[in-house]
Amino acid sequence: MDKLKDSPNINTSIGSNNDKDLVELAGLHAYTYPLLDSVLQVNNVDYTVIDTLYENPTGLDAMTVINMETDEISIIYVGTDASGEYGEQDILTDVQLLSDLTPAQLSAARNYYTRMNEKYYQVGGVQSIAGNSLGGGLVGAVAVENPEVNAVTLNPALLPDGMVDPNQTYDNITNYFSSYDVLTQTLIALNLHDRIPGKQYEIFNGIPGFSMLATNHTGYLRNEDGSQYYVIGEVGKPGYGKIYIDADAHIVSSIWTGIPLYGGQSERIEINKENLDILATSLQNHIMERLNLSREYLGHSVAIVEHEGNRFYERLNQLQNTFENLFDNIISEPLFIGITNISNRLTAEIDHLISILDIAENNSKSLNYILNSPPAELLEHIFQTDISVESIFAQLRNQLYELKADIQNISRNMMQIISDKIPEIFRGGKEAWYDAVVGELNAHYGIVNGNRDKLLSHITEFQKQVQDVATNFQMQDQSLGQSIKNKSTHSHSVSVQGTNTYTLEDSPYMEWKMKIKDIQLDTAYTAFTVSTQALLFPLLETGKVVTFAIESTLEILSTSIKGATNIALNHTLPGKLISLFTDYDDKIRNTVSNTLQPLDELASTVEGIRKGLERLISEYPTLLNHFRPYVESAIFNNNGYFNVHLYNQASTAILKEMQMLFDDVVYQLGDNKADAINALCEISRKLKVNMGVLYEQVERGTLS
Repeated sequence: MDKLKDSPNINTSIGSNNDKDLVELAGLHAYTYPLLDSVLQVNNVDYTVIDTLYENPTGLDAMTVINMETDEISIIYVGTDASGEYGEQDILTDVQLLSDLTPAQLSAARNYYTRMNEKYYQVGGVQSIAGNSLGGGLVGAVAVENPEVNAVTLNPALLPDGMVDPNQTYDNITNYFSSYDVLTQTLIALNLHDRIPGKQYEIFNGIPGFSMLATNHTGYLRNEDGSQYYVIGEVGKPGYGKIYIDADAHIVSSIWTGIPLYGGQSERIEINKENLDILATSLQNHIMERLNLSREYLGHSVAIVEHEGNRFYERLNQLQNTFENLFDNIISEPLFIGITNISNRLTAEIDHLISILDIAENNSKSLNYILNSPPAELLEHIFQTDISVESIFAQLRNQLYELKADIQNISRNMMQIISDKIPEIFRGGKEAWYDAVVGELNAHYGIVNGNRDKLLSHITEFQKQVQDVATNFQMQDQSLGQSIKNKSTHSHSVSVQGTNTYTLEDSPYMEWKMKIKDIQLDTAYTAFTVSTQALLFPLLETGKVVTFAIESTLEILSTSIKGATNIALNHTLPGKLISLFTDYDDKIRNTVSNTLQPLDELASTVEGIRKGLERLISEYPTLLNHFRPYVESAIFNNNGYFNVHLYNQASTAILKEMQMLFDDVVYQLGDNKADAINALCEISRKLKVNMGVLYEQVERGTLS
């Protein structure tokens, strides 16, 4: 299966078995087990499979390929493949590599190299070997014993303890570690990477994330269409795009020689027209392609931020509604539903309780009338009995009005929380924006985008200058030669693109990088917690105290009514005598029941209100804990925020790689006797500085 080059191609003019080709062969094509005579296109170079060794009992899988342009022969070792016929041997070998044993598969890999090297001895033998993962470990095992072979690995497994000589440098081996590969990062953390022989270089491919562990390790996707990108976001929505992950695209090599630019300067080249043409072409094609891809990533980030900004009132309203729903449902008492509005069920219920109290008071007056109006024939025997509860009813009524006022104050403060305090969660940042995180990102991107455009213009101008110098080199030489031949005066005029000043603007924003969201969340939510508790808790405590007072007053009232009635009926002789001959006691009991029944209903409701207030006090901190994740997402959508990070990280990877490339350009153009080349060197040096400025600013948009 050939990889479709839908990501910008690199160094396509270099046909030898360079590291990029070997990494792609090891990380992608080897895992497809191509058949004998298959042709694999790698960076526009055809490789033909001339030998295969699959399904070996040791678990070894390998293929030998020939570069159809250079006739160079390479062995590519396949990494761990548990799904293969002898996949369990791969797993066993991985485990054995942790020990001091020499697994059978390593011996088989060495034997295969020896056999292929002898088979193709007449055409130069095996010149390169490569592998990923376990395949990289096999490469290491072969290369430590064969220092003449060029060995390249991608995220290799370690070798058995004792196989690597700490006094040897193994300069024939180059290992590339992906930034997000768990295996190599773990080996480094455990200080076991010294069991990987040779040079070790980090490349900035891959995407952080648990679901990308496999591709971060192999460096490639194995999609049927050969595509090497992850889709970010949703189709049709802002921020939808692709991040390319193919590992070979992230290996930085000299634009002239194709030699990787790691571990020091490359070999000096002669600065002549041909090499200036190569530089100009690379600037126009490869470098601009990579920087335009970086710009595309940034464009997706900006689109996400702008979309989030346009959604501000939607985010705010959703957060307000969420808080209101959480508060309504914080207790199971139905009376408290809608308490976040001034006209709510609870205040209406208190009005109903006051009307119930009026009924009870009227019944109490009727009871007094009955107690003081016995049958006339026994009037002289009656001791006047009176229930003096008017003051108690008045006190109770005042307490209910006090409770109603307190509930209304709670509702008003709840409305203040929703209308004023929740919007304050969004406010902050360097410029005190009403939408802090979006405002900070927008302000920063305004500067970054301007700087990005300046950099691209600077490179376009530099490319024209390089091309002009190359052209004038040739024309000057031809003109001088013609003048010598014709014995005439050299009169060729020089025309070179002029130099403009490109000074990138400093950005005072995003000093805490993408931690600004966490900072905003922590700061704003702490303030929200303190301020809302200050608004609610005193009123909730007051309401609780008032309900206790109401319950106490109701107890006194009920006791007074029951006590006086008991005395009238059971503790006075007239009462007992009257009850023998009349329905006097039935009237009293009925009236008492009619008086106490509404009071009991009132007491039950007030108890429910008190428990509701108590629950609000105890459960409000829990509500705040449940509310916080909604706040985090409302400040800036979590998925969108992470996608901004991903795009910025992909963009910074390219900018970092371009800085490495320009290090070499500056070096190659430097210390030259020609003034024009020195001038180009100075411009390239300024370009590199501007790349560094832009890199630092874009890197602020990452979570690292």
